[in-house]
Amino acid sequence: MLIKSPGKVLDRLEFLGTWQNCLYLLKGKEAMIVGGGMSWIAPELERQIASTDFDLSRIRYLAITHSHFDHCGAVPYLKRKLPQMNILASSYARRVFSNKKAVQFIASMNEKMIDRAGLLEKAKEIDLQFDAIQIDRVVADLDTVDLGDGIEVRFLEVPGHTKCSIALYVPALKILFPSDSASFPTYDGKGIAQPSPQYDFRLYKELLKKLASLEVETLAFEHHGVLMGEEARRFLGQAIEKAEEDRKFIMTMVHNQESLEAVVQKFAGEFQEQTRFPFLTPEVQKSVAETVVGKILQA
Repeated sequence: MLIKSPGKVLDRLEFLGTWQNCLYLLKGKEAMIVGGGMSWIAPELERQIASTDFDLSRIRYLAITHSHFDHCGAVPYLKRKLPQMNILASSYARRVFSNKKAVQFIASMNEKMIDRAGLLEKAKEIDLQFDAIQIDRVVADLDTVDLGDGIEVRFLEVPGHTKCSIALYVPALKILFPSDSASFPTYDGKGIAQPSPQYDFRLYKELLKKLASLEVETLAFEHHGVLMGEEARRFLGQAIEKAEEDRKFIMTMVHNQESLEAVVQKFAGEFQEQTRFPFLTPEVQKSVAETVVGKILQA
């Protein structure tokens, strides 16, 4: 079953944000927000937070799964709203957030989407400025956070999509938050989006196999919702197959003497059709495709 709309997923898990930019509230005695989204979804977060009967003072953590602009843009807003939260991320993500140029790029991409969504006035009203992210705790492979009530979160380093990527696993609930370290459902929910190994394709596949070995009943993606039950159990194996299919597709085009430009354009076009992300400009889409195709060819 694919859950597309924000709301209650399980007694211990709520889906926040939007279909395109998903965050999650994981609840034990204390609670953790998983994912950092983008600032343009903050009005939705405002409504969702205002309508919950959950004690917001219990939200003690926010975990950033990687440093891409569409996975951390709402963090400064959320930190201002919930100042008691400790912000968690990998060591390399902390390095990214200390880089002035990287922060400026993240801010710029979030500001452009706010403008595109017609939210400039709302952004001033609720203060959506992306100024900085201060990491309160660095997490590494197999580190844990105990939320109480039997809910322990295990962190997994998965540097295939990006060097700074982490996934989160909750053994008691069999929930996996893979972020973009695995493919995610397509925009219509009927397929699997292209893989996005922007750091290392071989490592991406190896770590996908590692994630696929976990006992999973719920897959909570940061794009395109939540898979439950049998579909969740099958998905990561299918994502491994999809990664290999795309590798063969790219290698075949190159073998047939297609230009690299043509391969990139084809790959970028298919990803755009599969995702329809409003926040990825054609320029960014092409840049991502160039990186992914290059990493696959290097593997």
